[in-house]
Amino acid sequence: MDEKEEIRILVADESHEKYVDKILVTIAEAAKVRGTGIAKRTHEYLATKMKEAKAVIALHGEKFAGFSYIETWGNKHYVTTSGLIVHPDYRGFGVAKRIKDMTFTLARVRWPQAKIFSLTSGSAVMKMNTKLGYHPVTFSDLTDDEAFWRGCEGCINVDVLHRTDRKYCICTAMLYDPEEHLPAKIPQDVLDRIKRLEAPLPPGGGCNDADSKSDNKIYKKALFQTADCAVYGKLKDFAEENRKHPTQAESILWEYLRGKQLGCAFRRQHIIGQYIADFICLEKNLIIEVDGGYHQLPEQQTSDEERTNWLNSQGLIVLRFTNEEIISNTEQVLNKIKEIII
Repeated sequence: MDEKEEIRILVADESHEKYVDKILVTIAEAAKVRGTGIAKRTHEYLATKMKEAKAVIALHGEKFAGFSYIETWGNKHYVTTSGLIVHPDYRGFGVAKRIKDMTFTLARVRWPQAKIFSLTSGSAVMKMNTKLGYHPVTFSDLTDDEAFWRGCEGCINVDVLHRTDRKYCICTAMLYDPEEHLPAKIPQDVLDRIKRLEAPLPPGGGCNDADSKSDNKIYKKALFQTADCAVYGKLKDFAEENRKHPTQAESILWEYLRGKQLGCAFRRQHIIGQYIADFICLEKNLIIEVDGGYHQLPEQQTSDEERTNWLNSQGLIVLRFTNEEIISNTEQVLNKIKEIII
């Protein structure tokens, strides 16, 4: 390695998508050498992680040196830093630890109350986890989110997981619990109260005890006030960022929805409960979702189904279109929307 140029550890963004195929090949080759399995990910999946600031990349000049990404489970109560890989040319230079430190810090900053866990068979990763405050745990201490466990189906050792009824496997489970690193425990009702106090007011109104019958109840006045007050602050930031950086398909569709061109007003990146709708027509109770390629992943399909079921329970109609449908068959997409609103 050329010592003159420093290896940079960066939170990845869309400009780093050009490295995704190299990352996938490096992960697959490393798994073959170790004789272990991996949770298979697509190009679109890792590219999305980069765009969502949920990935860390190591670069030596313009050369790929290492990578890792973050996944959330159980409604963001659990977090994993996954897919840690260092290119063979850059092993032995401390790159893995620097990537691990960055992904761990990023996860703690974005989800400070979440438990961070790891499934690994590598002693180097176990040592890094231990220094960060992880402890070995049983599999029952990990998330029960089925989407996470489906990721293990691509591992060559998955038969062990099945035979033990998901109690243990070849990998060691390790967990970082943020509550264990505090000198005292704050009761959940107090935490809920703090969330309500710190959450900014949603558009057009606010939340208070008179407006809501329980701490977890969605604000129930006009539909534009249905943001979950406990998470509104964070969702508002994400929504604003999404408006600034729409996908190509979102930009195309917005050109037809904006300004009441279809006879009713639409909003972009509107918060409903704990979700952000790509587009919504409040007058018609209609939500339009634009799905990228990662929505084809089994775990994402399960998440999308749960999201749609909840939105339907609020009296909302949900239309979903793929990027390809909007870009290639815009007129057909618009006709489907018109069937609902006219």
